Parts: sequence; C-alpha cells; structure tokens
Amino acid sequence: MEMKKKPVTPVLKKMSRGEVQTWPVERSTSVMVSIGRVQREMRRDGVKFSVKTKGLVLEVTRTA
Repeated sequence: MEMKKKPVTPVLKKMSRGEVQTWPVERSTSVMVSIGRVQREMRRDGVKFSVKTKGLVLEVTRTA
C-alpha cells in the first residue's frame, strides 16, 4: 500500500516564520528544488528556509 505524499510547494508557501515541516530524506531533491523556487517567487516578502537532515528526515524551518 502506497502512502499519500505530503505536497512540498503548497506546504512551503503556507509556512509561517519559525514553523518546521518534515519530509523523508528520499524526497530531498524535490524538497530542495521547491525551496529554491519558493524563495525566488517570494523574494519580495523576504521568505527564507533552512534545511537540516536528522537521520532519515529532512527538517525544513522557515527562518524569515
């Protein structure tokens, strides 16, 4: 049975400053590409993210 994947771009766009979201490390490529795209699209608003790998999980934090 396949698990439903949490969307990346819509979640990133809705995150507030200080909020943390996680994705499995297998999705690192799509998460990193989406972060770059969202930061470019929302540059005027000063949106920035930081990413940490904790074991098999990517932890994404909106920093600004």
